[in-house]
Amino acid sequence: MIQRIQTIYLFLVAIASISYVFMPLGNIALNETAQVWIIKQSMPNLIVTILVAAIAFISIFLYNNRKNQLKVVLANILLSVGLIGLFFFELTQHIGISNYSFRFGAILPIFILLFNVLAYGSIKSDEKLVRSMDRLR
Repeated sequence: MIQRIQTIYLFLVAIASISYVFMPLGNIALNETAQVWIIKQSMPNLIVTILVAAIAFISIFLYNNRKNQLKVVLANILLSVGLIGLFFFELTQHIGISNYSFRFGAILPIFILLFNVLAYGSIKSDEKLVRSMDRLR
């Protein structure tokens, strides 16, 4: 059933991931020039972000098998944590925190992780409900 709440959460993950690709993450001040940092400038971040969006979109259609959907969403949670780690790694190693000022796009990985965790919890509660109904039969 596509009309479950986890479908909305997974759709929000896909939307947030796609908008993360196009939104500016922050401003980099190097040598008295300000440069806008977008995720398209970093190939590893771009690949992981597109992978997270694709997995979220694919997991929407795995509603027939909740156990597989749980596994896929759990893998997406791990990728989301890796995305946050990769963002901070590039920020600290290549840019430097002192040269960087945050913008709204920088908090999108946190929303991606949050929506993934909410989808996981909803799928798990659905699985619990189905198991309890099986015991009543």
